[in-house]
Amino acid sequence: MNNPWLNISWNNTIADVDKPYIVEKYGSVEAFEKKYKSVGLSFQHCLPDPYSGNVNSKVYCLNKNPGVPDKCFIGDVDFEKATKENLELKQTTCFWAENIKNKCGKVHDGIEWLKKRTRKLETILNRRPNLFFVEYFPYHSSSGFDFPCNLPSYTFTDNLIAQAMKEDKMIIIMREKGKWIKRIPDMESYSNLFCLKCAQGGYLTPNNIVRYCKGNEGSNITESEIKQFF
Repeated sequence: MNNPWLNISWNNTIADVDKPYIVEKYGSVEAFEKKYKSVGLSFQHCLPDPYSGNVNSKVYCLNKNPGVPDKCFIGDVDFEKATKENLELKQTTCFWAENIKNKCGKVHDGIEWLKKRTRKLETILNRRPNLFFVEYFPYHSSSGFDFPCNLPSYTFTDNLIAQAMKEDKMIIIMREKGKWIKRIPDMESYSNLFCLKCAQGGYLTPNNIVRYCKGNEGSNITESEIKQFF
């Protein structure tokens, strides 16, 4: 499948492949927005975030959805450029927009969120962790987990995850492991599948990353596994 995210811009914030599905299922893009929009912002004010970081990373982190967007970056040309490079899978670091600041010198909220969640790993490794994040639902939203389970654009990200499994990469389900496993059933028997003990905060720490074990809480990640994958 071709990458469906290559035409994204401030003038086109929904993947073209998703538009017919949205109109058929919800009646219109406006109705889709009404169901999932972020705190008064329509999708035309929010660049999608289906994934971010380095696709060649040995660690894939599966998240729920991009939350409320940073309003200070709406319409920002540099942020649009960084987002396009990320969607083209050209990033070499998970801190994909770290050097992008708005006209007031503010760092993007998403980068600040990421720094906090990976600070412990950075201390252990004595360097920034190299990660690739995938969102279940690619559009910024503030609603609960009532997302469509078969958006056409999912196929592309699901194929990225399937390829990661073929390459024996570590996969960490950060949130909604039941939903992710239902969407990609082969993950349940995957040997390098981990999840978070406490998913709500989203912190990637040794005490919070555990091996996936159906119906039980698995063992914590070991220091050797951290050094092996991260």
